[in-house]
Amino acid sequence: MKTELELQRFYPSELEIANIFQTDSEIHIKMFFRSKNCTCPKCGTISVHRHGTYERKIQDLSILGKSTWLFVNSYEYQCDNPDCDITTFVETINGFLSYYSRMTDRCADFICTLAMETSCEGCSRICRAMNLEISGDSVIRLLTKRLNYRRR
Repeated sequence: MKTELELQRFYPSELEIANIFQTDSEIHIKMFFRSKNCTCPKCGTISVHRHGTYERKIQDLSILGKSTWLFVNSYEYQCDNPDCDITTFVETINGFLSYYSRMTDRCADFICTLAMETSCEGCSRICRAMNLEISGDSVIRLLTKRLNYRRR
């Protein structure tokens, strides 16, 4: 009987798990992008020119009651289109990880759904009990951001 949990199946194929570290209260998952190019969010040009790299700390839904943090090694790309006014942009995964977000889309969706059923402060308290770090004010900002994004 196999007792290991294969975490890779819960994450997009564009991300590869390099290492998993856990404490009594947290799970840290070190990941990196497998892609060799990225599409400019403004003009749609596929860019292969990497500008730099940095590690993003991203909150995900809790696993077995432990706070889960993804440490994703992300690349910044320069747009290869000389007519585009975007200088650099970061890798994203549609439906999972947005530009410069500090939590996965599924985590944000859960928080927004919970906030719509309770209140922003109530949502924050429930999230803290579930080991998700978010304040009531941040819930309001998240809801406002999602509402404004859907209006476009």
